Amino acid sequence: MPETAPLRPFPQRLLLSAGGFLLGLFVGSVTTVVHQSVITIAEVDVPWGLILGVLVVTGFLVGLRIVVQDRLVVLVAALGLVAMVFMLSQASTGGSVLIPNNLWGTIWAIAPTLIATIVVAWPRLPQRHRGADNGTAVTA
Repeated sequence: MPETAPLRPFPQRLLLSAGGFLLGLFVGSVTTVVHQSVITIAEVDVPWGLILGVLVVTGFLVGLRIVVQDRLVVLVAALGLVAMVFMLSQASTGGSVLIPNNLWGTIWAIAPTLIATIVVAWPRLPQRHRGADNGTAVTA
């Protein structure tokens, strides 16, 4: 029977979820601001902001999932991240937008949600115990 991680006490889960939500808001805002940054190399526009943003979002959510091992905390952090991307995609009162209707903007509007869905839905891998597989075969 596989071992499951012990359930954390409610105050600890609440505090971790609140921290995850705030970090999600921060990561979502910073990556949204820089996702349109490009560098031209040999007359080819390389979207370094989009690439770096996708890597940061993936690293943030996967790292949180590995360290905390609680889907609720990762889900709340992902909701904060996706909410910030959504909020910053709306037109401001002056009519300016941070996520324009172009290829990079469309990718950025979809990528964080897709990454968050995969990370939260990924099944828990069974824990390997040290010494369980030491390379020796059992003979009868």
